[in-house]
Amino acid sequence: MAVDSSLDGRFRAAYWQIVRDLDTVRLRQWEQWHVTLPQLRVLYQVRRTPSITTGDLAQLLGITVSTTSGLVAKLADRGLVVRSSTPGDRRQIPLRLSVQGEALVGEMRGPSVAFLDDLITDLGAEIEEMTVTLERLARATAAAREALPVVADAEPSEMPA
Repeated sequence: MAVDSSLDGRFRAAYWQIVRDLDTVRLRQWEQWHVTLPQLRVLYQVRRTPSITTGDLAQLLGITVSTTSGLVAKLADRGLVVRSSTPGDRRQIPLRLSVQGEALVGEMRGPSVAFLDDLITDLGAEIEEMTVTLERLARATAAAREALPVVADAEPSEMPA
C-alpha cells in the first residue's frame, strides 16, 4: 500500500521525535551511572536469566564470547555482577546481579516509570486509542526487526577506518 508522501514525512518526524524524547530519559540515567549500552544489555539479560553463563549470554546478545567476557569482567569489577561456580564443572560460571546491580537496574526504571505516568495522565481519555496504536506499532517494529539481517560482531581491527 502506497502512503501519501506528506503523511510518510509526518510519521517519520513524529517517530524520531518520540525516539529522541524517550532516549533522553534513558540517557540521563545511563550517564548518571556511567553505564554503556552494551553493559546495560548484559545487566538486563542477567536479570531476566539468573545463573546464565557467559557463553549463553553471548549467544542471546548476538556477540562473541570474548566481547561478552570483557563486559562481564567490567561489571564484576564494579560490583554489579557476581560470577559463581558450578560444582563439578569449573568451566561453567553462572552469573547473577549483585545487590548493587539489582538496585541499579531497578533504580533505572524509576525515572522512566514517572515519565510514562506523566504521559498517561496527559493523554487522558485518548489512552485507549493510543494504546491500540502503540500495540500495532510494536507488532510492526517486531516484524521489521526480525527481518533485519544478522550483523556479525566485528573485531576492532576489522572495522573500516
